[in-house]
Amino acid sequence: MTQKILNLNLNYKIEFDDIKILSFYEDIKKRVDDFILSDNHCVLFRGDELINSYIFQAFYNEVEKTIKSIYVSLINKKSSVLNNLESFDFIFIESFNDCYDNKYSEIDLFNLYNLSKSNGAKLILRENSLIQKKISLPDLKSRIDSNFEIIIPTLTDFDKTNIIEIELKKRGLSINKLCLDFIMNHSSRNLESLQNLVNKLDQLTMERKKNISIPLIKELI
Repeated sequence: MTQKILNLNLNYKIEFDDIKILSFYEDIKKRVDDFILSDNHCVLFRGDELINSYIFQAFYNEVEKTIKSIYVSLINKKSSVLNNLESFDFIFIESFNDCYDNKYSEIDLFNLYNLSKSNGAKLILRENSLIQKKISLPDLKSRIDSNFEIIIPTLTDFDKTNIIEIELKKRGLSINKLCLDFIMNHSSRNLESLQNLVNKLDQLTMERKKNISIPLIKELI
């Protein structure tokens, strides 16, 4: 199966301040803070791919300022990147489930889990919802299933308009309320469709050297 990965512009650092306006922010932030202060060794992030990645990035960007942390993505990477991480206090593994269906990759993750726990390090795992792989190592499955989870809730329309603004801000673009209302009233409210619209607006504004406007949006929906 071909994996479909959203094109996220990671040149812009997502901070918790960027997503304060989202309806679920306070609950999610409290869960993150509780995990930091707790004795829990590992937390698993699940939910909508785009918003899940926002929270995960914001978490990393907050702790790496004061705590020795590392951010590792398993997308298109060999699982050997999971080795030799014992010097870090917080270990963030992006798309950790990309190692599933591979015996040796699962063993690497299993070893990282055990080593980080014995060293007193925190392990933060983000599940990529677009990756359809099944875990095969029973011991790894039991460890993953036993952990504290942070699940991103369903987005409201209010959240979606704010996501559009955040995504455009990452690209150096701004949008007014009239244009946002027009998008929500005339375009699909599916988050993936909205993300695709943002990508097209980014490209069209660069080509035309114009700001976002309703006529410009009409060309794309």
